[in-house]
Amino acid sequence: MTIDTTRPVTDFTFVAFDFETTGLHPAVDRIVEFGAVRFTVGTELAEFEELSNPGMEIHPDAARVSGITTEMVAGKPPVAEVLPRFMEFAGDAILMAHNAEFDTGFLRAELQRAGLATVENVIIDTQVLAQKAFPGKKSYSLQNLVEMLGIPANTAHRARDDARQCMRLFEHCVQALSFMGDLPVSDVLT
Repeated sequence: MTIDTTRPVTDFTFVAFDFETTGLHPAVDRIVEFGAVRFTVGTELAEFEELSNPGMEIHPDAARVSGITTEMVAGKPPVAEVLPRFMEFAGDAILMAHNAEFDTGFLRAELQRAGLATVENVIIDTQVLAQKAFPGKKSYSLQNLVEMLGIPANTAHRARDDARQCMRLFEHCVQALSFMGDLPVSDVLT
């Protein structure tokens, strides 16, 4: 998908998203929680949150991080059933995730497993964007950036809450990068 990169950020709709997974490897692990927030700069429009049954055990390390256990997802719909609803929610918005390579790797792997077309949306990595907006920081983890910027805390490592934090971080980056007037979307693409 191509976009007019000269248009201001305020002209676009974005979807910040995050996944909780059974482990760290998209080739073998699966998504257990989908979370996303649709927004324009300054206005949250909708949210998406759904647990899915990965069809496999959740690694104990992953369960410790997210708090999501194999028992919690046992009666949930399979990933392949949730995936089309997530993609419909994303629509043609510009997608963003923190450390986007991780989440987009899982998204592409799940789309391929389900026999669906790959994601064509423009994708922004807020970790890379934060390095541009706030250079010289020791850590660019989402939790550290949220704390540094004074963004209200929520439930870390739950998909929808992390997606909302990603949205708030993006808005702080836009504010930091727009010294005068409208910021062209080209300035936030990573």
